[in-house]
Amino acid sequence: EEYGNVIEEFFHEATYVAKYLWRDDLMPAKHILDSGMRVDNLRQMLEWLIEIDHDWSVKPGAYGRGLKGLLSPEIWSALENTYVGAGIEENWEAMFQTIDLFRQVAEQVGEHLGYEYPHGLHRRAVGYLEKVRGLDRRAASLSEMSQ
Repeated sequence: EEYGNVIEEFFHEATYVAKYLWRDDLMPAKHILDSGMRVDNLRQMLEWLIEIDHDWSVKPGAYGRGLKGLLSPEIWSALENTYVGAGIEENWEAMFQTIDLFRQVAEQVGEHLGYEYPHGLHRRAVGYLEKVRGLDRRAASLSEMSQ
């Protein structure tokens, strides 16, 4: 249940990042991407992966402290690539890179724990996020775009 909840929350947060990026509202977009998606949800999956890789004998530090030394260089590099500056477009890319990394890690965690990653949810969420990214930014609101 907790595994599924982390995944659902991750994609729920992504919808807000997309909404704020579409509105060119950087501060809330960065806050949710950095705090909600990365620190709360991706970090949890990364910690579970570390614990699985170390037979549940290693407990990562608070707020991701020590992750660099506990993750594979490839995963750490992918995580570093999700951190970007203030540009709206680079934050769109960072969000999609975060989603890709989350999927990769969550699939590994799920496979080890006997849970199936919800690929249907993933496809629907990414499709929605890509649609929001492509919407006309001159519209007054997202709801105006759906009419």
